[in-house]
Amino acid sequence: MRRIIGSVGLGFGLLLASVAAASGQGSQALLPGDWGKVPPTTITLFYPAQATWQFLTSDGHPGAEPLKTGTSCADCHAGKQEEMGKSLVTHPKLEPDPIPGKRATVPLTVRAAFDAQYVYFQFQWDAPDPGATHTLWRYDGSKWVRAGGPKPDVLKKGAAPSYEDRVAVLIGDRDSLPAYDGAQVGFSQAGCFITCHNSMRAMPKEPTKDALKAHPYWGDAGKKRSDIRKYLLISRTGQDESGAWDKVKSPAELEQLRQAGRFLDLWQWRAARSNPLGYAGDDWVLDYRWFDKGKNTFTSPGEPKWMYDQAKMGFVAIPEARLREMRDKFPLIIGRNAVPLDPKAPFKAGDILPHPVLQEPSESVADVRAAGTWRDGRWTVELRRKLNTGNPDDKALAPGKVYDIGFAVFEDRVSNRRHHVTLPPVTFGLGVKADITAQRLP
Repeated sequence: MRRIIGSVGLGFGLLLASVAAASGQGSQALLPGDWGKVPPTTITLFYPAQATWQFLTSDGHPGAEPLKTGTSCADCHAGKQEEMGKSLVTHPKLEPDPIPGKRATVPLTVRAAFDAQYVYFQFQWDAPDPGATHTLWRYDGSKWVRAGGPKPDVLKKGAAPSYEDRVAVLIGDRDSLPAYDGAQVGFSQAGCFITCHNSMRAMPKEPTKDALKAHPYWGDAGKKRSDIRKYLLISRTGQDESGAWDKVKSPAELEQLRQAGRFLDLWQWRAARSNPLGYAGDDWVLDYRWFDKGKNTFTSPGEPKWMYDQAKMGFVAIPEARLREMRDKFPLIIGRNAVPLDPKAPFKAGDILPHPVLQEPSESVADVRAAGTWRDGRWTVELRRKLNTGNPDDKALAPGKVYDIGFAVFEDRVSNRRHHVTLPPVTFGLGVKADITAQRLP
């Protein structure tokens, strides 16, 4: 038996379900076989709120000391995902900005298979009100204005949210990644929580833009980052209450960690920014959540730079009132249906353009193929990647081995920390017994 791990504003409420239903049109199944013959595993994902690594190892968490000595999250909380999720969606301290109606849990059905060349995943989850668009540009009659965005920020402005659903996969080598230098606990016991810190976006000690700008590593003289995203404390010279965002090891030390495989592989299927192209995003996590090498599936310019090719599409933008009707034409893709924006084009008030513009990816970032379809209130997403891509920013997978793995689902038009996650540990085996066992294909 498998273990159960546990319409206002722009009118997007009606649009999104329609766009989502169309978003998988033309998708080709990636598995060279029948998913119905692959046993499923259902995992209960729960809402974590601001339960960062700093909270989990603090006096505010009753299990802090056992956790630090290697006790896994599941040792205390297995089977309690629903209870935890219900507490955390409105927690007085850990959720300072609750979203009305937020689900406590999301059941995720996972199937996995492999052959001599590829590993395959199928994910299914209920999404009665799916998101398949991202942020937008809206023409107000004289200029383009950003529209949409994730909950809860957009709701506070009295506007309609527009943000994509996602499913993410985080993979690490078994028992090889400590939470910090010298730790007795790591990814094998605490899962994605070792990547989640107080200094990240939408977290309690997020650094200011000015602090980041002035930092020698993150700022204008270095990586030119405007925020802090997932990272591992083994990339830091110490710890503090903020998560030591500013205490980054030297580039030589970081490169040594990367070459030793001390990083996590992260795949993200995005309903708007990758699915129309047939890909999932491919990232890696060490000192930051970095995109893999190459050209990504999307670009998000600070002002509109692309419009629809009238010669191919019959229009230069989508009228707001026709969003549902034109849902299958919504993705704007460089090299297919996009041309440079002409300020003299016949735009009208209420015209809509996507903010992220899609492009064919290249190199390592293009390693994960995807096919996602929303139908009858449910997403079905397939992923496929070579077992060994040969790229240094990917984890090589081998038949007969077991890996640590975690999943997350972003639903209901949210971003950043407002996802649902697996209760660690979760293991993944290629033809060998694990919480999720990939079936060998003939």
